Amino acid sequence: MNELLLERIFDKVENIPPFPETAQKALTILRKEEVDFRELERVVKSDPGIAANFLRLVNSPAFMLPQKVDSLFKAFMYLGVNQIKFILLASVAGVYFNKDLKGYGISAQDIWIHSLACGVLGEILGNLLNLSYEKIESLYIGCLLHDIGKIVLNLYTTIEKEKFQEVIKKEPTWDFNQVEWLVLGVDHGLVGGYLFKKWGFPEEISTAIRAHHDPDLMLQSRLSALVALSNILANMIGFEGGVDCFYYKVPENLIDYLGLDFKDWTEPLREAYKKVFYLHRSLF
Repeated sequence: MNELLLERIFDKVENIPPFPETAQKALTILRKEEVDFRELERVVKSDPGIAANFLRLVNSPAFMLPQKVDSLFKAFMYLGVNQIKFILLASVAGVYFNKDLKGYGISAQDIWIHSLACGVLGEILGNLLNLSYEKIESLYIGCLLHDIGKIVLNLYTTIEKEKFQEVIKKEPTWDFNQVEWLVLGVDHGLVGGYLFKKWGFPEEISTAIRAHHDPDLMLQSRLSALVALSNILANMIGFEGGVDCFYYKVPENLIDYLGLDFKDWTEPLREAYKKVFYLHRSLF
């Protein structure tokens, strides 16, 4: 492990823009018993990037609005609070995943769609398990931004590309996060979890992001397990998070830990694919 490289990686974390204050304020409003949609509109409009992404997403057939909307307030009138939270956080993900991640072999478009697929699957699985509104919100955050550590590591996976290829060739049974650890001394889950902890998010969320490729840590909480499973399923239905998706395995005890049966989520998988397909088609 190159200690100087590791130091540079964590220094680069400081360069990632903080989680948008606009989104934090909007989530606070949405947690109230009575939501003031005019206030919410004012807050979201203060960040043009998030507002633009919100309108792009909400007008997708995936959300089945009765008509196209050209204002945030009109959109809020048609949506439930959880739908607004999902689209808001998906819009934040679009702001972060706005550049190609060449070190992971994925375009900005595809990493955003992968994140949306994870969010959609997380919501479906969370509803299957009757999670509370608060847990669903945490699940949205974990699923939609689980790969944020890749933004930090992208430069180094590009620079060390030959080393990555050498290790993968030598150890073809290894998961990609094992390769990241050997070459860089860290993996993107740990970097993402560190970033969320630095931003002041609850430990449960930072741990879920940290754990989404760790077969032991992902079984420490239901949230961690759901973020991990959502990521795996997004890859399985064709919305991959990069070339590294081919180097991960499904932990045998993950499904058992969540108490899920395959017959329970065959239809939800179809539903998720259809929704993400509509999002992809309308966004790009």
